[in-house]
Amino acid sequence: MRIDRATIALLARFVAAGLVNTAVGTGIIVACLHFGLGDYPANACGYGVGFVVSYFLQRKWTFAVKRRATWAEVGRFGVAVALSYGVNLAVLATGRGAGFAGQPLLHVVAMAAYSATFFVISRFVVFAPEPVEAAPAGKTS
Repeated sequence: MRIDRATIALLARFVAAGLVNTAVGTGIIVACLHFGLGDYPANACGYGVGFVVSYFLQRKWTFAVKRRATWAEVGRFGVAVALSYGVNLAVLATGRGAGFAGQPLLHVVAMAAYSATFFVISRFVVFAPEPVEAAPAGKTS
């Protein structure tokens, strides 16, 4: 299987957007902790802001969607996040069951599984390109 330049560029934008999102979310968590919020509220704030940042970065920059945003699209994005996180947890549970509990590499593998799942769902479901309408039979341009 050959990957073209456009796909490589898309993957690079996806990874870069993920890194920016991670930095923003982590910064929010650290700031919230600094101002006295507990672990859970700080984590919720960081992930809440991260969700919004991720949506806009992936939509506008990674996948360059031109059509108007809809609540249905935001819902699909939320489902993509939830399903990807479920894959992450499944990998962790499998790794723990195989005797790799507490191993940082297990988390790296689980994060990679999350990212791969999230990319595929985002690309082909959440931000899928508009279908190109075929010309009516007998008509040519």
